[in-house]
Amino acid sequence: MTAVVRSSTGEAVVLLSGDSPRQIPDTAFTDMIKAAAAVLSAAELQTVHHAVTALGTGPPDFHVRVGGNELTVYRLNVN
Repeated sequence: MTAVVRSSTGEAVVLLSGDSPRQIPDTAFTDMIKAAAAVLSAAELQTVHHAVTALGTGPPDFHVRVGGNELTVYRLNVN
């Protein structure tokens, strides 16, 4: 699973399956950005587009484990 969602506080959040974005094919990121266009503002969508290339260069905000599956969570800041 790779997705962009809104947190309970309304911020854009990227969820990546596994513990490393390097494991995810580029086509998954392209599909994620297309799907994110339905829920994000233009500024947030631009941030997602730019952030995809930087994912994995810094530490994630946190990891979530559910039923043996791990999601890596990155919060996106729109400046």
